[in-house]
Amino acid sequence: MKVVIIEDEQATALRLEKLLKEIEPATEVQVVLDSIKSAVAWFNSNQPPELIFQDIHLADGSSFEIFDQV
Repeated sequence: MKVVIIEDEQATALRLEKLLKEIEPATEVQVVLDSIKSAVAWFNSNQPPELIFQDIHLADGSSFEIFDQV
């Protein structure tokens, strides 16, 4: 399964990635994004993943802003 993680705390993102791979070793974390700006840029230039995990509160705003821009 192709997964994108949107999380601005690196330790949390790494922990989530580790847990996902323990549950399903075939999980492919395509990218870990740490801001609205980087997420919008990534989604505008890549195919959508099968699953997205996102922190609601990022350093540059609410992650729901990503939906408005993509």
